[in-house]
Amino acid sequence: MVGQSENEVNNMNLASPPNIDESKGSTRGAAWVSDGQIYVKNPQGNEPKATITGCPEAQVLVNGNPINETTEISQEDVIEIVPLSHTDPGSTRVIISPDKMSAFLEVKLECINTYRLESCQPSSNLRLKAEAIKEIIPPGTVQSLTNLLNQSNVIYGVDTDAIADLVKSLKEGLIPVAKGTPPGDSIDDYIEVFFKENKDSSFEENVSGIIDFKEQRSIPSVSAGETLAKRVVGQKGAPGKTVTNEVAESREPKTIHLLSGSGVDIVEDGLRAVAAIEGLPKLQKTSGNWYLSVEPVLNIPGDVNVKTGNIRFKGDINIQGSVENGMSVSASGNIAVSGILTKCKITAGGNVTVGGNIVNAEIVSGGFNVLCNTINPLLNELLKTLDALYTSATLMLEKLPPNSKVLFGNVLALLIEKRFTSFNGLLEKIQKKFKEVDMKLLGSYEATLLRVVSSLTGINLLQFKTAKDFQDVISDLTSFLYYSDGLTKNRSVVTINVALNSMIKSSGDILVKGPGCFNTVIQADGNVKITGVARGGTIQAQDDVFINEVGSELGAKTTVIVPKEKKIKINKAFDGITLQVGKMSRILEKNMDNIVVKLDTEGYIHVGNE
Repeated sequence: MVGQSENEVNNMNLASPPNIDESKGSTRGAAWVSDGQIYVKNPQGNEPKATITGCPEAQVLVNGNPINETTEISQEDVIEIVPLSHTDPGSTRVIISPDKMSAFLEVKLECINTYRLESCQPSSNLRLKAEAIKEIIPPGTVQSLTNLLNQSNVIYGVDTDAIADLVKSLKEGLIPVAKGTPPGDSIDDYIEVFFKENKDSSFEENVSGIIDFKEQRSIPSVSAGETLAKRVVGQKGAPGKTVTNEVAESREPKTIHLLSGSGVDIVEDGLRAVAAIEGLPKLQKTSGNWYLSVEPVLNIPGDVNVKTGNIRFKGDINIQGSVENGMSVSASGNIAVSGILTKCKITAGGNVTVGGNIVNAEIVSGGFNVLCNTINPLLNELLKTLDALYTSATLMLEKLPPNSKVLFGNVLALLIEKRFTSFNGLLEKIQKKFKEVDMKLLGSYEATLLRVVSSLTGINLLQFKTAKDFQDVISDLTSFLYYSDGLTKNRSVVTINVALNSMIKSSGDILVKGPGCFNTVIQADGNVKITGVARGGTIQAQDDVFINEVGSELGAKTTVIVPKEKKIKINKAFDGITLQVGKMSRILEKNMDNIVVKLDTEGYIHVGNE
């Protein structure tokens, strides 16, 4: 621009620049900067002109010539300002994540840097200064950036709002602008195990708040037909979609195979493992395979004592040591003890074999039948009561309005409170009896009976929503009673050597092979054979009895009892023993050898040689 005259400056309200005091009669030339322009005032008289010194950020041309040093200027000079500028280039590129689930715009904004002279007060020696002015250039429009994404095949899940915000806010960096739909999570196969795998000791208080240290160990055991494990098949997750509109498959679920060892069947196309025999279940896990087996015999290498706890097992038990005071061993199968028994109880569903002495102990074989004979009278009474409850409850429901929402269990609870007042007392008797006997001898029916009684107790009655639910419980109880009543009694065998002050019971035969039994009660549903001596106590059998020697010279009180159609054979009998066949009995008055005791044709007892 041309240097401004004083009149021109006045017209622009710049004739009297700040800090120029006309009253002082300043006569030197002056120059100043306003709104980025240079203004000049000539001196008066012979006073020097104003000078100007440039700056690096702007080029000043005076009359077309650039100034590189301090230069005098006047109002008549043509002064041009050429501000310097430079551009920082920008860039925008598309980045796609490795899984193609996200897309980003990596933005570096373009920046145009220009300079403008800073305003300065009038001065006779004007030194120019410049200030930087930056201009940010948007990376593009929403449409242009969307097109850029499309060029990189980003066509799914594009977030136009994020792009619009990017354009408006002039953000830089890595900006997420598209997101795919990830595939659903796959669910791996898993196995439900229906038996306890651990054998860790645990101490629990009984109902009296007392810890029984003999019940510290729980040994898992199963019955034949019992489900050991179930495979739940995994599911593959739903497919997703990438930002490039490709299908994203979920991972394949991990597969676990159920494999059978001895004593196990795999059924339902590999989905369920079932015990083929009763015994100790075992599980071995490898990568992708679970091996299940059932061992029919539980081997105990040492003694049964407080350290091992009482032993209860579905299957056979082989004890290589002894059974100590106060302990109990029960099994649904056979029990073999190599050592001695002292003040303990042995209960087996099958045979019992004891190698050592038996002192103040109790042995029961064929325990299933013995147990059923104990609990079945109460269960039959319960079944009769349940049938009556079902009938009464059904009649009451029929009298209610059709849309009534009264549950079957509510009616049962009302009937028990008002009419069947002895029902809860019966349940308490049954629960008490269950605690007194060894329910494990029932095998899989143990869980059935416990579930039936539990469902009938207290608030559990309200779970019976319909009559059908209650009928199912009656059906379970009926099934057990039918099974136990129709069970063919297997003739179990008790085989021992020596018994002292003990009780021996068997649903079959009892064989005493060693020295014999002393002051011992023997009860057998089959035969009794004692190859040694029987001194003191009672021997009672439902079949024949053979004893090598019975009684003693000191007159040990000994009684032998058989049914009326059976007989007693004795090689040597001392006087004073009591022999009973049916209801007829005789006390020997003298020692006798090789006798047979039975009823004659007239029903009288006959003692003599056969």
